[in-house]
Amino acid sequence: MMNVLVVDDQKEVVSGLINGLHWKDLKIDGVYHAYCPEEARHIFLTEQIEILLCDIEMPGENGLSLFRWVVKNFPQTECIFLTSHAEFSYAKEAISLGSFDYILQPARYEEIEASICRVRKKLLKKNSSQKLEKIARDKKELTDGLASSYLIDLLYYESKSEENLSKIFSLKLKKQYHKLAFCIALQQIVHWKLDCTEWEGGLLHRSIENILSEIFEQLGIEAVLLRYNRQHLVLLLCIDTQEVTVNLRGLCQIGLQQYHQFEEKYMDFSSAIYLGDVIKKEMFPAEFQLLSEMAQQNVMARSEIFIKSQEQTMHGLNKLHLFHMERWAEQLEQGNGELIVKEINSYFDKAGRSLGKDLVVLKELHCGFTSALVSIMQHQNFQYRQIFNQAYSLERYMEAHDTYEHFMEAIEYVLQSLSFHKLMPARQDQINIAIHYIQENPEKKLTRENVAEYVHLNEDYFSRLFKERTGYTVKDYITKEKIKLAKELLATTNLSISIISLKTGFGNFSHFSRTFKKYEGITPNEYRDREKKL
Repeated sequence: MMNVLVVDDQKEVVSGLINGLHWKDLKIDGVYHAYCPEEARHIFLTEQIEILLCDIEMPGENGLSLFRWVVKNFPQTECIFLTSHAEFSYAKEAISLGSFDYILQPARYEEIEASICRVRKKLLKKNSSQKLEKIARDKKELTDGLASSYLIDLLYYESKSEENLSKIFSLKLKKQYHKLAFCIALQQIVHWKLDCTEWEGGLLHRSIENILSEIFEQLGIEAVLLRYNRQHLVLLLCIDTQEVTVNLRGLCQIGLQQYHQFEEKYMDFSSAIYLGDVIKKEMFPAEFQLLSEMAQQNVMARSEIFIKSQEQTMHGLNKLHLFHMERWAEQLEQGNGELIVKEINSYFDKAGRSLGKDLVVLKELHCGFTSALVSIMQHQNFQYRQIFNQAYSLERYMEAHDTYEHFMEAIEYVLQSLSFHKLMPARQDQINIAIHYIQENPEKKLTRENVAEYVHLNEDYFSRLFKERTGYTVKDYITKEKIKLAKELLATTNLSISIISLKTGFGNFSHFSRTFKKYEGITPNEYRDREKKL
């Protein structure tokens, strides 16, 4: 189906084109018309238009302006300009906008029909090409998705590893192999440089696959990329054993290094790549598990290439002797937490350190730091709520042993919290801070719980101290301060009662009025009237 829109401010020109051209012979299904660009836009928004026949000179907005709008919103539409004005500037702009043809009027209908025939052939060819591209793209997406499904299946059902790998290779390999040899590598995206929502879906997979294919093709290796999840991709690096002249894994290292350099320079993310051995199909699940464990060990989120056998030969089974955790509680209590941070960093900052047992070490360090923290909390009679709150919860702290970044973030938070307590020489100072906080924030809906949290005291303990100091419960004191401000506003301003109720944190007029009368014995309006008479 192909439709044409004729746009000209002269009705006789439009009528002549509609009635004079042999539309059926031109295989045009629908012919629409408009007498100004505004009418043309409405038709574009309601009908599918493939060809625009348009005058240039029209009252108000001209045809060039209309075509600029069409190019922006309907780029598939082709345009033939029909104009009686031979100005070079018009022709130049029409060409720069990408018009298909520029015909000077008066022109014979045969000339216009010939131009429509040519533009129709162009559109058919372009549509055919786009359809083929879409079919190829859809087929590839289906193939990639199916191959990834086989990957997930073989990892869950190891007995199917040979069967599923054979299916993956039959789907993804570009050529037949006499005797297939392959390595596997696990790619772990460890850092996004930007908020890269545009990498969602298959774009990330396609981009990486194209780069890897180009690099490894030069090395005589076929690269098969499989999606595992958004953070991890599995790479199968395949070669025909009859073509091997050098070590396969050595070639893989060379190719991966080239890819890694490209990624660091041009991509919006950085990754760690874990390269395994040359294996047989039945060994795939075990090899994948080993590479996954290596990824878990990368607690520093290092963007490097790790080789399995090299990592396994590294020592590091007993690294805890490097730390002096028995002194950590004393250092925390003395406010010397930076010594603990320095001790940990001195280990993890060592250049050239293998993955080794980093994850185990990190978990042990987390346990040691937690023991030190519990020790000083007991010694100083702290509650965990005085350290952890909604901003940084206890649950979040207890899970902060998976990566170095999370662990150091947890330590920094604890040190800041303990430092805050060290600056409070007496509990009475904390009550003074609470009183000041209430007085300075009458518009907030304060509660006993969030005031206690503000001064880092246990809620019940804080309530007892507050009552001893002020003679009021926390709730009564908060209300008293709100009523005090309300009385001042009623006596000195012309603000409405509703506005005053909001400024004092009561939220609504009726609640404010009831509370005010309970404390003062009269309504807010009666209080204002009384004060004005004084």
